Amino acid sequence: MPNSFLKWLGSNKEEQENVQLDIFGGSSNLVRHQRVDGASIYKDLQKTIKEKGGTQDVYAQSTEAISEELFDMGTKELYTATGGTRHQRHTLPKEAQKAFIVGETVANHDLKVKDIKGSQNQKNEQIVDSVRESGQKARKLFPW
Repeated sequence: MPNSFLKWLGSNKEEQENVQLDIFGGSSNLVRHQRVDGASIYKDLQKTIKEKGGTQDVYAQSTEAISEELFDMGTKELYTATGGTRHQRHTLPKEAQKAFIVGETVANHDLKVKDIKGSQNQKNEQIVDSVRESGQKARKLFPW
C-alpha cells in the first residue's frame, strides 16, 4: 500500500512539479520547496475563507474565534497580557505562535471540506463556526 501522504502529494495540484528539459533533451522534475511559517498558514486560511464565499471581515472574526478557543481570550487581551504588539504575531510568546499555526492549519483543512451555503450572512456565520470548532479541536493538543 503506498504511503498516503506521498499519494496525496502526487495528486495535489498546488504541489505539482514543474518540468525542465535537460541538455540532452530529456526532462526532469523540478520540485518547488518553500518554508512554511505562521504568515503562510494564515494566508492559506484566508484563501480558503475567500473560496468558501466569506467576506473580508470574516478573516478577523475567524482569528478572534481561534484565539478565544486556544487561549480563552480574544486577540487584544492576548497581546496585552503577553506584552506583544497587536497584529504582529512574532511578538507573541513562541508557544502562542505555535498554537495559532496549529489552530489555523486545522481550521483550513476542516473548512476546505465543509459545504458552505446560504446567504452571505449565513456563509460568514458557517465559516466562523467551523473555524471555532477547529480551534476547540486544536486546543486539546496543548497543555493549558
